[in-house]
Amino acid sequence: FFSLLFSVNAYADNHIITIQCKNDDPDLSIFRPIYVINLETKKVEVGATYMQVVKYSEKEILLGKSNAGVSEMMQIDRLTGRYSSEQTFWGKSEEEKKIIISTGYCIKIKKAF
Repeated sequence: FFSLLFSVNAYADNHIITIQCKNDDPDLSIFRPIYVINLETKKVEVGATYMQVVKYSEKEILLGKSNAGVSEMMQIDRLTGRYSSEQTFWGKSEEEKKIIISTGYCIKIKKAF
């Protein structure tokens, strides 16, 4: 009975991936956000903000978010842990639009208990 109970609980969390990412830029590497990715609901918690799972496969996960002032797409390679992110900050005109591309790596983290 207990083995069945534990196997069901272990299976219940396999759609949730928790990763911590670090930017390649030394000035930004102090920020190490934790992403809690739920592949079932397609919701992603990043600290106090949220993203969505746009697409995922065995090889990659594509995350996105958008609001009135900024949009972001983040591609994570599930095999290497490398990511690339493109943030677009919308201005009042096309000339004021600013795009920031960043890269880094993510590691899978496990719960302590």
